[in-house]
Amino acid sequence: MSSMALATYTDEVGVLGRKKTEFQTHGVIVPPELQDEMERDWNAPAIKRGRFVFLLENPELGLFTTVLIINGKFAEKSPFHIVKADSGRYEVWKNSDKFVNINMMPRPKYYDMTTSDGILMSDVAVIGEPDHLRSVLNQRCGYQRIGKGCKFCAIESWWAGYMDKTPAQVAEVAEAAYREGMIKHVTLSTGTKLTAGKGLEDIVEAARLIKQRANLTLTLNFEPLADYGLLASLLQEGKQAGATTALCNIECFDENLREDIMPMKGKNTMDDYKRVWEKCLDVFGHNEVYTMVIAGLGESDDDTILKGVEMTASMGVVASIVPFTPMLNSAYENREPTSVDRMLRLYAEALPIYEKYGLKLYGGTGGIYTSLKGM
Repeated sequence: MSSMALATYTDEVGVLGRKKTEFQTHGVIVPPELQDEMERDWNAPAIKRGRFVFLLENPELGLFTTVLIINGKFAEKSPFHIVKADSGRYEVWKNSDKFVNINMMPRPKYYDMTTSDGILMSDVAVIGEPDHLRSVLNQRCGYQRIGKGCKFCAIESWWAGYMDKTPAQVAEVAEAAYREGMIKHVTLSTGTKLTAGKGLEDIVEAARLIKQRANLTLTLNFEPLADYGLLASLLQEGKQAGATTALCNIECFDENLREDIMPMKGKNTMDDYKRVWEKCLDVFGHNEVYTMVIAGLGESDDDTILKGVEMTASMGVVASIVPFTPMLNSAYENREPTSVDRMLRLYAEALPIYEKYGLKLYGGTGGIYTSLKGM
């Protein structure tokens, strides 16, 4: 897949990109009669909560793109729905017409296994895209616990997973997935802990335990730390454990909106993020540090999003733009998602910026795995 990174700029891949954007901004309805089947037979452990992934294929190029669907209330009026054809393949239909074939990823055998302490492995970590395992530790976010969570976030119901994952459990599942031949990379993220390490300490411990069991690369996804000495130490430990990539998400570049949208996390200033990204660059290098910005939270495209993409790119950091898709159980669940046309314009204007600074959206050793929702 990484060898196709520059193909993002071609018309053929653009067709897949448009379809992906349409699905994400409208949602895709899965009829109840298909939900049990897809959960049982395919990689769709959270499909009944409206979260699932599938692949779009360009047969001529032999290219696949992964589509992450997050169905909120907005998806109830989506024109897209999944149909099972007589051939047994799944298709997405737009209203009464077939729109495109889709490919579901195979269901891993480890989904039916339990950890040594009795937790279903599919509740600990799931396959997010080909060769890629994802897990959210500390799913009880400290900010949500004190009533100051990010308004777009629904981490406590994400993937319907086990809420109190331990590093040892995650490592055990990673080993099972690795031995099954399902994964080459792991992304570890966390709900915020009200500690100096904000949960990064548990991510690094999980990475260390994974390294003892499997030969995998990792992405570390975390919130800015105020203690830069602790941050540098944890990043070095993570790298020694196989981490290749850091993902520290700013979500919104607009300083006038950030604290309203993210009452606690938004207290981190742009300068705070820059210092964190610089520490990450010191450890992982150019094109191995990522951040995510959500389009549709009230910000300006030109004055904040694209300017932010340029600023981060000039540092060697990739700012991945993703559409706002209102999640169930978030404070913003009743809002409207971002429009397809807006997202496509942003993607088109951001791509030359990445090129200008020698960045690839899916470049480097771990970067291919850091932006499942984005382009």
